[in-house]
Amino acid sequence: MPITDVEVVRSCRVCGSEIETIKVKKDNMRLFSDELVWCETCGEERPENRDIAGRRESVEREQASYPQLRPAR
Repeated sequence: MPITDVEVVRSCRVCGSEIETIKVKKDNMRLFSDELVWCETCGEERPENRDIAGRRESVEREQASYPQLRPAR
């Protein structure tokens, strides 16, 4: 069964605090946005960042699985 919904995390572009996580259809997914969102941490409207939920952790896990570099002799 194909995955049709994706979780997108919206966060403040200034302080990085997470604002909300939303589910969207892959066909409707937009990761680039010029919208302003209310940031509780900053206390004002700020530009938003959008990213797929779990992407950063997935990249870190993959990079940790790479073989260790050995110094050249």
